[in-house]
Amino acid sequence: IFETVTTKVVELEEEKNQEIVNVTFDLLVNEGKKTVWRYLDPAFSYDMFVVGDRRIGKLKVTVYKQGKSGWEYVDEVSASNPKLKIIPTEFEQYEFTVSVDEFKTGNNTGHFAFMLYHENPEKKK
Repeated sequence: IFETVTTKVVELEEEKNQEIVNVTFDLLVNEGKKTVWRYLDPAFSYDMFVVGDRRIGKLKVTVYKQGKSGWEYVDEVSASNPKLKIIPTEFEQYEFTVSVDEFKTGNNTGHFAFMLYHENPEKKK
């Protein structure tokens, strides 16, 4: 999983003019969930990418944002490598919850990597 993420970081930063703002690695067991919180700046459009290790077949990511009256649903995606675009309208805190929708046969634990990135304002194309 580290090699996959390293390759993705090089691709995003060196070839696609992106800036990584968060990378989180963690372990998911059975029905467990892991959450990443991050304030997002409305000056940027963000992309989220999640990858699982060889034991995970499908991951799910659910996104909420802290609104004026509590947490508000934003989006949800389930895929082998889930991706989402987040376009904040205000400087707000976002909650990204990662869980496993499907383990590969014989597994009930696996690592994942969560990545959040946006266009790099310091690099002009």
